[in-house]
Amino acid sequence: MYKKIFFSASFLVILLCTSKMLHAQISDFDPDFYFKNSISIQKSGMIVLGSWAGLNLLSGLGGNFYFNNESKYFFQMNAAWNVVNLGIAAIGFSGIPELSSQLSNQEMLGEMQNFDKILLINAGLDLLYIGTGSYLLNRGLKKNNHRFIGYGRSVILQGGFLLLFDLALYLIHSPNTKGLYQITENITITATGFSLAF
Repeated sequence: MYKKIFFSASFLVILLCTSKMLHAQISDFDPDFYFKNSISIQKSGMIVLGSWAGLNLLSGLGGNFYFNNESKYFFQMNAAWNVVNLGIAAIGFSGIPELSSQLSNQEMLGEMQNFDKILLINAGLDLLYIGTGSYLLNRGLKKNNHRFIGYGRSVILQGGFLLLFDLALYLIHSPNTKGLYQITENITITATGFSLAF
């Protein structure tokens, strides 16, 4: 059952995050294109995270009251963990900058590079979550502790989802950052306009 949940979530991440990229045509010399695409990808990512959080909250609350032993604690931790995820998704969605016209090319690039860095840092933390969940699970199995077993399995699942989510989002987003970086490096402002170096 846990594997089905994880694979369904993985498919949802890949489908929603890549949908914005599949129909886009790269405009090689338009900085706004890359920034607007970045905004679109970030919003899609927060929608995926919020959807995952909502699904886990609902199933977690139901499972907490329906199941016993380690399954009860598995769903209990899923619900608790995703209160935080839902908050991150809501704050992240509302905090995404909207208007590229208010930012210079360098400022747009800085925003996009920061987002890439956050995703990579989060991926490192996700590995820590998976390790912590593995520790709890092993400790629970040794001591026959249902709470540790359930919590451990939940933390492994949540950390695994977040690792997949952060890496997928990075792989989808970072080409936009590289595209804008190349434009920014190749454009030189002059007194009469600008020149483009190849």
